[in-house]
Amino acid sequence: MKTEFRDDQYQLSYPDGVENHWWHLARNRLLEKQIRNLSKQDAAILDVGCGRGITVKYLRSKEIDCLGIEPAKARPLKTIEKYIFVGKKAEDLSESERNRYSLLLFLDVIEHIANPNIFLKDLTALFPNLTHVIITVPACPELWSNYDEFYGHYRRYNISMVKSLSQQLNWHLMWNFYFFQLLYLPARAITKTGQKRAVEMKAPKGISKSVHLIISYILTFGNQGRFLGLPGTSIIACFSLPQSK
Repeated sequence: MKTEFRDDQYQLSYPDGVENHWWHLARNRLLEKQIRNLSKQDAAILDVGCGRGITVKYLRSKEIDCLGIEPAKARPLKTIEKYIFVGKKAEDLSESERNRYSLLLFLDVIEHIANPNIFLKDLTALFPNLTHVIITVPACPELWSNYDEFYGHYRRYNISMVKSLSQQLNWHLMWNFYFFQLLYLPARAITKTGQKRAVEMKAPKGISKSVHLIISYILTFGNQGRFLGLPGTSIIACFSLPQSK
């Protein structure tokens, strides 16, 4: 099952310095909070489809034991090369390595897969000590755009679809909610008016890094309050897995 990006998709998504973009800053902050809320604080974590290791680098900077694996021939961010398995699929890890992990992250991964329930069930079965899975996915089918088409998405999710996925997998859905609520109305306006979304994520430089940092905190604040009860442009969900494997 092919899940890695093409070269052009990779270059547009992961330019040097993109880890300072507001989108990554806000999502990583949210992930850190949710990971720390799990009961097993010392869990070894594997970020499946980690790209250049943006989340891996962030979590490790917060003293969270996270490694990443990326099937494409990615160029990891500096200082974390030894924590990223590049050009390798999770199922190709050694048995001893797979035994280490109790939490898997699939961050904006499963929307690229035609049958995510089969993919997740087959892959997680290879991790005998796995207790939890966290996913993030693009949200709201009504926000479908040229961006989704360019990056090979099969779908955008809503809360009901995430619940259905948990039932198909026979996993307990611990929690799931929309985030980036403050982006929903602007994104809806773009799709309603037929405008095209930019498919390139530009890395901030110079003073714009500070601007992106401020924007990321504004979005984080919006996530805390479930802003106006709106849906968001993304969903995060946590599943606990049956322990009788």
